[in-house]
Amino acid sequence: MGDAVPVTQPDPVTRPDDATVELPRTPAEPVRSGFWREVSGALAVGLSGLALIVLVLQVIAWVRGVPGPGIGVVLGHFATAAVGVVAQRFADRRRGPEAALAVVVVAIATGVAIWFFWWA
Repeated sequence: MGDAVPVTQPDPVTRPDDATVELPRTPAEPVRSGFWREVSGALAVGLSGLALIVLVLQVIAWVRGVPGPGIGVVLGHFATAAVGVVAQRFADRRRGPEAALAVVVVAIATGVAIWFFWWA
């Protein structure tokens, strides 16, 4: 019988692997949206929540037959919430002075809602 020849496998370190998939690289630092943009986002969400609360209070007042905040106050809250959400959406999709202006619009809408419907 003949001598047995050992069967060797190629070295896996030097052999290219066809099944290897490269993953996309992520940036070393995450892209941040900015402190003021985050604050204006919180204000826009707060305006929306406040509008819903005022609506619920008005419906409860109608059911009980007592005067509530009034339809003007409810519509005013929804109008300022809509302005705030639209401006925040614009701020989230832009950079530079346009985004800064949108952040200021959200702050103004919040100030208008608080001044005219809560303090004045």
